[in-house]
Amino acid sequence: MTAGKPRARLVDVARLANVSVTTASRALNGHGEMTEATRQLVLDCAAQLGFRPSTVAQSLRTQRSTLIGMIVPHIEHAFYAALVKGVQRFLEPKGYALLLIDAGEEAKAMESAIRTLLDQQVAGLLIATTSLQADQFRAEFRGTPCIFIDEFVEDAGEAAVAIENALGIDLLVAHIVDHGHNRVGYIGGDPRRTDGGERRDGFLGAAQRYQLDLDTALVKECGWELDSGIEAALQLLTGPKPPTAIVTASIELALGVLTAAASIGVDIPSQLALATFDDTYFTPLLQVPLTVVAYDAVDMGHHSAELLLDAISGELGERAGQCLRVPVTLIRRRSCGCLYSPIDELKAVNAP
Repeated sequence: MTAGKPRARLVDVARLANVSVTTASRALNGHGEMTEATRQLVLDCAAQLGFRPSTVAQSLRTQRSTLIGMIVPHIEHAFYAALVKGVQRFLEPKGYALLLIDAGEEAKAMESAIRTLLDQQVAGLLIATTSLQADQFRAEFRGTPCIFIDEFVEDAGEAAVAIENALGIDLLVAHIVDHGHNRVGYIGGDPRRTDGGERRDGFLGAAQRYQLDLDTALVKECGWELDSGIEAALQLLTGPKPPTAIVTASIELALGVLTAAASIGVDIPSQLALATFDDTYFTPLLQVPLTVVAYDAVDMGHHSAELLLDAISGELGERAGQCLRVPVTLIRRRSCGCLYSPIDELKAVNAP
């Protein structure tokens, strides 16, 4: 295997053009007085060498970074991939580049990720996982602007963007109630997280509002993974008085219910109704298409990046310290008992 060519430096461009490093820098940045012939010569030499300016060096020189750092817990998850897409789509036309780190959910990994990004002179941070306390985040940020995504940390960061979690769960419960169900189970994730806590509280509030037959055995809190969903669903379905419907706080947990129900011969939706938070490309394609609450994660990333650039420029105004909420929509499919045709949904999506 042959080694690739070393990266061209500014001094290499200057040497090839037979000008000073200062002149080469000014020509590449479009500043300073020089003849058009000299400027074009430097540009031609830079192109010939494949020279690309260092963003870190530029930020040190100009005191203005064009790098944004982003930390997510699970980049393989479709939700976080969509967030990143939305962030990049907004940042790139503004001249910013994104540095992304998957830090999982451990505190030490989060601390390391923040320090790594700050060492790269990022102008701001986007963080989609909250494994630290507010005072720990403030200490790590060292004054760098931060927007939290899908989480809200009181007294840390400039602002946050989160989903209408409680409203989404309320829409699901109301729809299940419309199908005649009164004994409804709930499976949710870690309540210490913004989404887990707000969705659980949303379910408990809806259960009281719609006067459901609710006892503590019907509310299961677990991890967000598929295996956790399977275990929680089996506990609900094999108990002495199982629910006739289940609402889950994420698509992984819903898949866990589907798996658990199939393993013990419980048919969905004739014997058990199911509705869940989250929509993905495959939910209409499942053997039992899932009734869901959907939201636009790409748009969520877009708004997060927009807030961050406003924070960097000091233009947040009344939005400082606030949590912007992303709207949700109920999509009715067959898992709840509705009549449903994926062809009809496709036609609706493609309608002018």
